[in-house]
Amino acid sequence: MAKLDEIAELLTEEINGFEKSIDRLEKAHENLQNLPLRPDTTEISALLKDYGNNQKKIVEDQQRLMQRILQKVEKSLLLPSWAIKLFWGLLICVLLILGFSIYQVSRISKKEEAAYIKGQDSVMGLYEAFLDESPEAKELYQKWLEENGKK
Repeated sequence: MAKLDEIAELLTEEINGFEKSIDRLEKAHENLQNLPLRPDTTEISALLKDYGNNQKKIVEDQQRLMQRILQKVEKSLLLPSWAIKLFWGLLICVLLILGFSIYQVSRISKKEEAAYIKGQDSVMGLYEAFLDESPEAKELYQKWLEENGKK
């Protein structure tokens, strides 16, 4: 029985140790219950909701921009580079011809004046030759000038 007494003593000590451990666990549990640690996810939820709304707005803006870009691309006209070069070449030729024509038109009055003076000199030379060949006509012309007050 001595062994039984020893085993009973050991069991009693173990039970006492176990009870002490349970008391410590209960105290720790009470301390944890009194701590103000409550998980609050309202701020995280609000942040996630704001982020989701911002992302939704950004996606909508990008879709609107993409639609405008697609509309502009559809309305655009694609011309080959040779057609553009030909157009510019023709435009330059037209401008050169137009400029030369304007220059020539502006010189017409000077040409007309020069031709008039040349014709006048030629006619005067013919009249002088006629009057030199015909002295009677020269006398009649001189009389006519005197009557009209010219010389």
